[in-house]
Formats: sequence, structure tokens, C-alpha cells
Amino acid sequence: MTPGETTAETTFRAAIPLRYRVILGTLGFAAVAGSAVAALDGGGPAALVTAAFIAVIFVPVLLMTAKVSLSGQGIGIRVAGFFSTEVPYREITAVTAGPVTGLREGMGLRILPDGTGYLVGGPSVRIETGKTAVLVSCSHPERLIAAVSPHLSAPRPNTGPAERGQGGGLHR
Repeated sequence: MTPGETTAETTFRAAIPLRYRVILGTLGFAAVAGSAVAALDGGGPAALVTAAFIAVIFVPVLLMTAKVSLSGQGIGIRVAGFFSTEVPYREITAVTAGPVTGLREGMGLRILPDGTGYLVGGPSVRIETGKTAVLVSCSHPERLIAAVSPHLSAPRPNTGPAERGQGGGLHR
């Protein structure tokens, strides 16, 4: 085992905030109820199948979670049970608290202007990896940041000749 490597895995989870579950649940219930009423009012089996389909779609959305797992080598991220990625500690340049996200930003795997989001709404953590970033929902961003920080490499001092502008190259 290398220094800083751990054998236990630390996991952080985030669920869709209650206020969003209420909104989405109400919409889903209304859609299922409307389709069921249409089926009972002579809409036939197609309306009943539509009601079942809507229920099958809304239940997993209401139960969606984001999971962040810290291992000895990096951070594993999973949202909605099947969208996932891994970010090795050696690639991480910074970990900071991200914005509070909601229905406007969307949920699940999101393509963002400067990276990728694994979102369910609520507080988030931004994991910088050079020119790109990963934004992940996390109920307790400060705890995740504190848990990741010891795994990150300490910045190297800029003391070599190249860093001081004395690389010996051609100067014009």
C-alpha cells in the first residue's frame, strides 16, 4: 500500500431535495391519475398502458440519488444508478463547494459548459481536473471536501531554473 492509500471506502450520498420530490411527485401523480381516469372513461388499454409507463418513469426519478465514493486511488461518482465516472486523485487540481442546483440545471448526467454534472439537486461539490471539471450533488459538501483534501498532492514549489525563467532557451 502506498502512503495516503486507505483500505476502507468512504461514501457520500445526496438525494433529490424534498421540495423537488414534491413537485415531481405531484406532476407524476397527476399524469398517472389523468391516464387512469381516461382508461376508466373508455380510453381503453392504451390509456392504462400510458398510466403504467408514466409511473415507471416517475418512480425512479423520485428515488434518484448521487453517490460519491472515496477509495485509495480516487473518487467514484454515480448518479441515477447507472451514470458513473472515476476521477483519480492525481488528476484533481482543486475541490471546492459548488453551486446549489435545482430543477433549472436538471438532474442525472448533465453536460455543462466547462465539464460534466452528476446532479440530483441541492448543494454540490466542484472537482477541478485541469481544463475541465466535474460537478456532483452532495448533501454535505464540506465533509466531502475535507475527506478528499488529504489525498491531493501538495503544490510543488516553483524553484527550478525553468520556473524562474532561467531555462537556458533562446531569448530574443
